[in-house]
Amino acid sequence: MGNTSCSEQVQARLGPILTSMEHRSDMIRPGPAPRVFPALLAILLLTFAPVAAEGSSEVTELHLISSHFHDEGAFTQGLEMHEGSLYESTGLYGSSSLREVDPSSGEVLRQTQLDQSLFGEGITIVGDTIVMLTWREEIALVFDIVTLEIIANHTYSGEGWGLCYDGNHLIMSNGTSDLTFRNPSDFSVEATLLVTDQGIGVDFLNELECVGQTVYANVWGIDSIIAINKTTGEVESTIDASVLSENESDGYNDVLNGIAYFPERDAFLITGKNWTSMHLVSFENSQTPSDGNISEPLSLNFLKGIFPFLLIAALVIILSSKRLLSVIIRFFLLIIARRQTEKPSPPTDGRSGGA
Repeated sequence: MGNTSCSEQVQARLGPILTSMEHRSDMIRPGPAPRVFPALLAILLLTFAPVAAEGSSEVTELHLISSHFHDEGAFTQGLEMHEGSLYESTGLYGSSSLREVDPSSGEVLRQTQLDQSLFGEGITIVGDTIVMLTWREEIALVFDIVTLEIIANHTYSGEGWGLCYDGNHLIMSNGTSDLTFRNPSDFSVEATLLVTDQGIGVDFLNELECVGQTVYANVWGIDSIIAINKTTGEVESTIDASVLSENESDGYNDVLNGIAYFPERDAFLITGKNWTSMHLVSFENSQTPSDGNISEPLSLNFLKGIFPFLLIAALVIILSSKRLLSVIIRFFLLIIARRQTEKPSPPTDGRSGGA
């Protein structure tokens, strides 16, 4: 059978169907598609537009070196390495403490309990002392590092969350997006730095660790650590530590908290509140924007993020308009007809080609 006869047969079969569909579509009032589409498009743009402006800080990969025991009864608030020893502060009223912990076994070597009226928070080491914040008591306790006895205290206003020492200043968080630089001698405020990621303030800054020009911070409630430029306040990279929390409790308070830099290994000890393990990890850059141009990856991520919603919107539009549905069906039927006519003619007897 040749091309002409094939085409004629397809047209003959489809003709009555197409005519009937066209007639019926003229009798059906158009659905709400003309009004639905702009509304859905506006909602999608308003909902997902911010995605394109976020996440441009450098991505840093976390590499697990080893895992160690951690006392699951420790509501960890601060973690600090010093000359091979690991110091940890724990929170909760009636359970707050300062501990020296064996970094290899996780064994608690010695500890000092705080008064029941105090809720322990972040710690850092200044000379031969350990400075510990309290949550709402507005008191910073100073411990002798040898005896773990309280030898002094400082007062401050507001809440205390995280603390680290960069060699010149104590840097303190209070659960907001601000870092406060304080004089290590009298705890007086010398400067305040707003922490931002692409111009947006990063709230819930918690446990801190100072390493060179960088302040590493836990963000309360999420399994990520951010690296902050201590001069500009800009987030330079984000470390996803969710792989470490997979085998831990998913309780409301059992969050990632505790960062201690291990200079001898150029690595970090990381744990969480009431976690059963602490982990020695290293951070390594896994993605660096080329030539400072990040618009293409952001655009691709934006499209990937909204594609499922666009697909749903398209289905809603199609199902809400029978006219549009009939047009789409006709379109595909016409494509089928055209493809039928474009097939090559079958070879005639005695004329088949081939090598």
